[in-house]
Amino acid sequence: MSVTLYTPGTGFPDLEIKIAYGLARVGIEAYENRELKIVNNGGFYSIIIDGELETLEKTFTFLCKRLLSSKYIPFSTPGIGGRTAGSITVLENEVFTLREYTTIPSLTQNKKSENVCKHKGVSIGNVIGLSSSTSFHNRRNGLDLQFQYKNPKDKTSPKIPRRPTNPKNLCKHCGMLALLGTWFATFIFNIKDREVIVIPLPKYEIKRNKIHEIFSLQHQIRREWINHDIPQRSIPLIFLSKIPSSVDILGGFDLFIAILSRQQGYHVESISLVSIQPILNFLRACSYNNAIIETMLNKNAFAGLEQLNFVLYQKDTKSLLKFARLYVQETSPKDSSWTNLLYPETTNYLLKEVAMIKPEIIENPAIGSLARTLRYFVRERKYGYVDDIRNARKDSRDFEETIAKMLREAEIRRVQEEEKKRAGKQHKFVNIPKDSEIKEVFKLADGNFEDVKTALVMLAFTFPTKKEEAKEGTNEEVYNA
Repeated sequence: MSVTLYTPGTGFPDLEIKIAYGLARVGIEAYENRELKIVNNGGFYSIIIDGELETLEKTFTFLCKRLLSSKYIPFSTPGIGGRTAGSITVLENEVFTLREYTTIPSLTQNKKSENVCKHKGVSIGNVIGLSSSTSFHNRRNGLDLQFQYKNPKDKTSPKIPRRPTNPKNLCKHCGMLALLGTWFATFIFNIKDREVIVIPLPKYEIKRNKIHEIFSLQHQIRREWINHDIPQRSIPLIFLSKIPSSVDILGGFDLFIAILSRQQGYHVESISLVSIQPILNFLRACSYNNAIIETMLNKNAFAGLEQLNFVLYQKDTKSLLKFARLYVQETSPKDSSWTNLLYPETTNYLLKEVAMIKPEIIENPAIGSLARTLRYFVRERKYGYVDDIRNARKDSRDFEETIAKMLREAEIRRVQEEEKKRAGKQHKFVNIPKDSEIKEVFKLADGNFEDVKTALVMLAFTFPTKKEEAKEGTNEEVYNA
């Protein structure tokens, strides 16, 4: 025998999924090894539990009394203060039922006097800690969330329906379930003086094991402090990189993100609904991708972080080259001659999966040879040549003229470095491409200008592989970040 429970269809995504996770928690507590799943029905969730309603109701009451019987306990949830904690405290003689969750919800607009959940019974106020989007809705007089970076021409991306202009109240049962969902399935961490609340929204059906993973994953980041004022759009990138196991667990989820700040109490600064698959693909590709995010965060390279975030979603090659430039500039030590570069594994992923460049161009020896010459000037922090190539247009001679000018200076530098070597001084290798390699690059550029230009610039901003280092006869650390 199974019981199907439904969330109330309030139109607020964070409230709906919190209630769904709360109901799932009740099912897990009631039955140790029985089947349980959450199904996304597009506007509300159904929670199917192999069990009996009476047992679930007893467990719900038990959980509420065990976890929420003190007025001080809710204070650990951002957005719940002294004036609201009392209204969601469980009294000793209270009994909670789940009868109102056994019918499919009506998605029609609420009447003015109704709770936002349309349930009868004891009402509690509109509490930010239970649903940030209801508070945001009240303050902004309307809510219309869309996926981040959504193409306006794309009519398939879901929109969150508008709900009543003033949904002040929620029934206490929904409030209790929302708190359970917050405590067991919501990620809460601090960025500077702001509280960030992240809730995974399943796009498809999830079963008991996946729900268990969400509940266990949640405790890895709870109350972690990130003492940087990072851009809001970069928060999903930072959040997912902080939990490596999220790459496997959160596939098939979107993220609802609410940012709360304190100005005489909590207020909702922003809310967003983010599709995270491009980030997961990037992090899943190799561990070096996660490492460059950590490097940028440690070096306060926020412009590079924001540009990388944009690159992963938009797959724009101009932005990709801008990201590489920012990464090298922002993460290289200011008080040292050493220059930090991208990892080859990261560059290969971005060139293949973002810029969609064929391997025969990325791995072409002639392009690699010219990139090594460009890399010499990048390591000298002379970015003029690589910037001129980055900005070159096919309908001009900028590309060829920049390369010719660079090669002339490279030859002068090569002679100077050879003199240092003969004098027993510290010297650097300057690669001078063969004439045949230059001709091959120009020939490739004639047919694939943007791809050749992009590959050249990205490889110039990338650490040489150990094979390349051996060719150059140098002993510099390849991955010395």
